[in-house]
Parts: sequence; C-alpha cells; structure tokens
Amino acid sequence: MSKPIIVNKFGGGILTKEFIPLMKKRIEEQVKKGNQSIAVVSAMPKVTDEILNFLSSLKENYDRKLIESFAQNLLNRHKQIVKDIQISKEYEDEVFTQLENVMTKLEDDLKIDHKKTEGKVGAVTNALEDKVVSCGEKLSAIIMTYYFKSNNLNAKEFIAEEIPIITDDHFKNANIDYLVSSRNVKNKIKEKEEVVVIPGFTGITNDGEVTTLGRGGTDTTACFVGAALEAKRVILWKDVGGVLSADPKIVKTAKTIPFISYLEAEEAGKIIHDKAIQYVKMHKTEIEIASIANPKLTTKIGEIKKKEKGAKIVSIKKDLNLLLITDEVIKVNDLLLLVCDIFKKHKVEMILVSNTRYSLQIVAEKNDEIEKVYNEIKSKVEKIELIKASMVFLVGNFEAKDVNDFNSLLVKLGTDLQISAFYFENCKRIEAVIRTDNIEKVVNNLYKKFIKK
Repeated sequence: MSKPIIVNKFGGGILTKEFIPLMKKRIEEQVKKGNQSIAVVSAMPKVTDEILNFLSSLKENYDRKLIESFAQNLLNRHKQIVKDIQISKEYEDEVFTQLENVMTKLEDDLKIDHKKTEGKVGAVTNALEDKVVSCGEKLSAIIMTYYFKSNNLNAKEFIAEEIPIITDDHFKNANIDYLVSSRNVKNKIKEKEEVVVIPGFTGITNDGEVTTLGRGGTDTTACFVGAALEAKRVILWKDVGGVLSADPKIVKTAKTIPFISYLEAEEAGKIIHDKAIQYVKMHKTEIEIASIANPKLTTKIGEIKKKEKGAKIVSIKKDLNLLLITDEVIKVNDLLLLVCDIFKKHKVEMILVSNTRYSLQIVAEKNDEIEKVYNEIKSKVEKIELIKASMVFLVGNFEAKDVNDFNSLLVKLGTDLQISAFYFENCKRIEAVIRTDNIEKVVNNLYKKFIKK
C-alpha cells in the first residue's frame, strides 16, 4: 500500500540558520506518521538577487574575470552555510564536491557562451539567464539533502533535469508539460523510501535547455509535484503564520484565517501564484500555508464546503499608476486597441481597465517605463492624465448590498474615488481605485465595517 504523500515547500525566507532545524523537525514528524515526505526548496536568502545583479553586470562587461569572481564568491557563500548549519564532517567533503561541480559547470557554460558571442555587450540571453539563475535552487537542494542526512534522515536530491520536469521554451516564465512531466515524476519519485529533495523553480526543455518557471516558481514546482503524485497535502511553510485578514502593520487586530477557497486565494493575490494553484485544483489537493515555528498557525486552501457570506480579507496595492484617457473622436474599441499595443510595446502590465463611451481608465503596476507609455499615448489622443493611486479590495463572498456599502464608505472617508467597485454574479472580490494620503485609515475602517470579529 502506498504511503500518503506530503509535499513541503521551503522558501528562501526560512532557509536560515534559525529555521532550518525546524524544517528538519517538520519532515521528521511527517515521516514518523508514515507519510512519504518531499521537500521542494528555493534558493538561499538573497542568492537569486545576487545572481541577477551579477547578470546585469555581465551584460555591461562580459569578461572571464567577472565570471570567475562571481562563481568563487557564490561557492564560498554556500560552503559557509554548510559550516553554519553544522552539516556532519562525515559529509562535508562530499557536499563541497557537489557544490563545486555545480559552479564549475556554470562557469564553463558562461565562458563557452562568452566565446560564442565574442564577448558582446548585452549578449546574456534569456536561456543563459535561466541556466545561471537556476543554480541558486540547485545549490540549496544539495545543502538541504546533506543536512537531512546529517540528522539521520535518509534523503536524496532529484533536480528537474534528472526527473525530468519538461517545459516549453518560454524562458524566464516557462510552462510545465503536465502529462509528460507528471508521468516522469511518478516513475522517479513515487514510493521512494528517502526524503526527496527537489530544487524548485526550474525545468528543462525537450532540447535540454534549462528553464525557470517565473514568479512564484517554487510554489509552482511544489503544487505540480503534489498534483502529479496526487498528494495528501501541499504545505507552503512560512516564517510567519497562515494567511492574515489584513496587513498587521496596518490593522493591529488582523487574525489568521482558518480556511479560504481556491477561488478566494486566487482573488487575494500574493497568497499563491495563479500558475501554481491551477495544479492543486486538478485533483482537489489541499494546500496549507503554515508557520514553520508553530504549525497550528495555518490557513487551509481547498474546495469550498460551506458558502459563507461576507469578507475575509482586506488588502491594498499602493504606488499604482492611473491613466485617465479621453478622446471623443476615436471609438472606444479602437482606443483600447491603440493603448494596449503601447502598453505591450513597453512591457507595462495593466491590472485594471474601466471605460465610458469616450474614455478609458487604466491602472498599471509601478514601472519605470510608464512615462514612455504616457508620452506615446499623449501624442495620439485628445487628453491624458497620469496620477498616482491605490487600490483597496475585499476578498470573500459578496452580495450587491456589500458593494454599495463599500463604495459608500470610501466616499464618506473622502478617498477621492476614481474607479468604484461593481457587483457581478458569484462575486468573490470587490475593489476600487482611490487617491488618498491616509491609506491606513481607509483600511482600518473597511476592516471594522466588513470583517467579522
């Protein structure tokens, strides 16, 4: 009889000297209860940023000395982590050799690419960037495998290329070929006696090119593996508790939410990436977001069992760009097409679009390219205004009355309401775009009005 499977995602925030012993403890607890335990790990803290900074430098100055210095510094940093978390001397030489092998291969790849491109400035391709960035997770997986071994947990590492987790060639945001890759995962990992350690965030194309899975990529790997193996549970471990009803820095009485549905989690954003959650929905796999220090502080995410009315979460996005575009000559459909092409050209993402007969209101994320977008649209339309704004929203299960109360409260609070909320069938999220310097007051008033005590 197969053991129940638990897939654990350990992000960079808890891959520290303080929390790594607790990671081992949680794995031990699962194994003792007769589960097959799988650990999907991110890169060590700040390593991905360090790699990306290196690549930026390489684009400006593509030379061998820079490559050698980077590789050696990254290797030394991970060797120090091995010593800091006290991996047994029995394994030290072995783990150091494996870390060196990863960095030697990376250094060779970079130098071959350098020779191939004749050291041209800006010659770092997306494919090469994925190959380099993926090393952070691989180094982390090696270290954690040997840490578990040092603490009497039989563990084995499987990198994406070995399984293999096959993706398309959309570098920096690749998509997993589920049918092929799930079969590979079952063949390689299911019913293993060891604790399986997998570097998150990475895959490989059919042509053998390393890829990364984009934003939230380690969550994506964990949820994919959970779906492929029809796991009992996927646990996303954090250094804090589960999902909170509001930002505790703004709302002091914010509390951990015991349960939210898949759809509510998607609407809330930042809880789990959209790409990741689609996998667990396939087999209705339960997700937990839990505190590594206190697993009782947990939020379960799954299929809705009982429809509960009202809000569960109050949240906000600050520092957004709001473009108010007016033109009484261009038809609104043509105007939207024109604007979308400009946003696409400058790689600026729209997060909300509203319109009237002769105007568009577009909310975009903070982006250095927004001025270029603004100037290009300005040259083509009758009138445009660019202003700073914020978005406030509630997540839960709403009726039309809730939307009216939400808009009315924002008006009463003098928020300079730019785009009001609207109601739709099976409404799980209501949101509005506002302009105010006192966002904390707005959030606290919404919390007081809509969140049950």
